[in-house]
Amino acid sequence: MKEPQAVQNLLKPLENKLATPSTTYTTQTGEQGAGHRESGPTAAEQQTRVLVNMLFARFKAIYTHKFASAYSTTDEVKLAKREWAIALKGFQEPLLAYAVERTKEVHPWPPTIADFLKLINTAYKAYGLADPRSAYLEACACRSDPLMYKWSHPSVFFAGSEVGWYKIKSEEERVSWPLFEAAYVKVVDRVIAGERLVIPKVTMIENKQTLNVTELVRHISSQLDMPEEQVLPLLYYTQKTQGSGIRLRYREISEKKLLDMGYKEKLPE
Repeated sequence: MKEPQAVQNLLKPLENKLATPSTTYTTQTGEQGAGHRESGPTAAEQQTRVLVNMLFARFKAIYTHKFASAYSTTDEVKLAKREWAIALKGFQEPLLAYAVERTKEVHPWPPTIADFLKLINTAYKAYGLADPRSAYLEACACRSDPLMYKWSHPSVFFAGSEVGWYKIKSEEERVSWPLFEAAYVKVVDRVIAGERLVIPKVTMIENKQTLNVTELVRHISSQLDMPEEQVLPLLYYTQKTQGSGIRLRYREISEKKLLDMGYKEKLPE
């Protein structure tokens, strides 16, 4: 088992490999009907199409005649790419690049979508992350007291906070799961980009006056009539060095979010 840093060093060049344009296989993903052409694909959908095209170019180079046997006609390729684009929506390039390298090791023939999704889950592990479904189940199990739980990775806490712990507790899975999955994918992108996530702690932060974060959380919670666990992440700035630029930026962001929620008081520095 490689150490996390060694794994990340391995993954970086793989990102470039997947992103290298290829002229060996240019059949596009299946287009929508003519009635949908006016609006066109969203940026996320277009990015997924680009990644799927790159993925198929890699598969063609890796599997040569075996790939041609699996996808013998242009129509078959279009239909296959459409299904792959649906299945891989939301996955980012580093995870796909890692899965491609693992595919070469374990699959003598081009993988099915199910095979490839299993390998993507191993890519999450390479970054020290849980796969989205496991992360969701962890968030559900620890939703009552998220600040007291020792999370498998801070990404789970931040995704749960983005959705709202009250919503995770009160909504049915058909509502909360898609919201959590979307939030978690965004947090994973931040982790892959190198951001270090730190779960905030309820502590006393000294200023010219003593700032009691616990009391501030309760005050804002009562003013907005919302659960305290949804307020606490907005006070993350208090964990940064007083007077630093990053603390100021986080505070400004929190003030704007709270203002949008209806809280008009200034946050203490």
